[in-house]
Amino acid sequence: MSQPTSATPSRKKTVISLLVLLALTGIIVFMFKDHWAEITAALAQLSAWQVLVVLAIGISYPLLEGCVAWVIVRSRVPGFKLWQGIDTAWCGTFGNVVTLGAGAVPVQTWYLHRCGLPLGPGVGLMTLEYVFHKTTVLLYATVMLLLQHKWLAANTSGVLNYLPMAYAVVAAILVVLVLVCVSPLIQNLARWLMQFLPKTEKWQQRRADWQRQLDILGEESRRLLADKPRCAKIFALQAVKLFGLFCLPYLCIRFMGLSPLSFAQVQLLTSLMLFLSNALPNVAGMGSIETAFLLVFGSFLSSGEVMSVLMLYRIASYYVVFAASAVGFFFAQRHLAEMEPPKEV
Repeated sequence: MSQPTSATPSRKKTVISLLVLLALTGIIVFMFKDHWAEITAALAQLSAWQVLVVLAIGISYPLLEGCVAWVIVRSRVPGFKLWQGIDTAWCGTFGNVVTLGAGAVPVQTWYLHRCGLPLGPGVGLMTLEYVFHKTTVLLYATVMLLLQHKWLAANTSGVLNYLPMAYAVVAAILVVLVLVCVSPLIQNLARWLMQFLPKTEKWQQRRADWQRQLDILGEESRRLLADKPRCAKIFALQAVKLFGLFCLPYLCIRFMGLSPLSFAQVQLLTSLMLFLSNALPNVAGMGSIETAFLLVFGSFLSSGEVMSVLMLYRIASYYVVFAASAVGFFFAQRHLAEMEPPKEV
């Protein structure tokens, strides 16, 4: 498999993606126009320290993702540093937005390759990180739902109508990913299906690359999953990462003096929101979160209140994080320039 010298987004693609992001933001602001007075009044209640607390928790998400990447990559590269793991997270966040959702793993893989990890194992490990994340989201939402399903059923029926479909979609994606990673039977099935690809030279080259990557993915997954203590650390970090993210709406609600929802109830609703968003299409991480947030919290907050909370939540968890990732991506490139060229493996 060829080793690309760079997978960084081109300047033209970055500009186009930023314009799309700006357009989507404009659409969201337009949707909120009827409640803008309520939103600005709610945001005006916030003190400087409250804003800083919310933003700090938002920034903690990619930093914890960096810790996860550090733990995962050290299974293959023992000398991998924590700051390199954080660089990897910044690359993923920045790449995901500027490529409209298609470039997180390629940009991360490019960075890891420059750090000395071969391309194939890099793709495999970043795919496994995604699988761990999705699994934790599923488990977190399931536990919250089991503990508080009676309260949820007594207060709303709207959300529950969407849960079976969401569970089916997310669980199906997760099961397929896991089986492709660890099941020789499914891997052989995938190889068999590849035989029906067009017989042109271009498609046959793709088939060879995909089969090679499938072999590497299976090898890396078996290596990582055999290390039970490391897997436990990964799940623990993923759970802490999600816990912080799910605290954000509660703080937003409390700081704005809105709904009397309890901490546990907001944890449940936010976990369901993220879970439902996984079953919805999105562009660069936008659209699905907003839709799911309005759907879930709309049963407990008025239109103006839910939009106020959503506005602050997305500023902290998306826009500020993306801005930080642009800075982080710049420093990641500087770190690579200061490193010695990696030795071929």
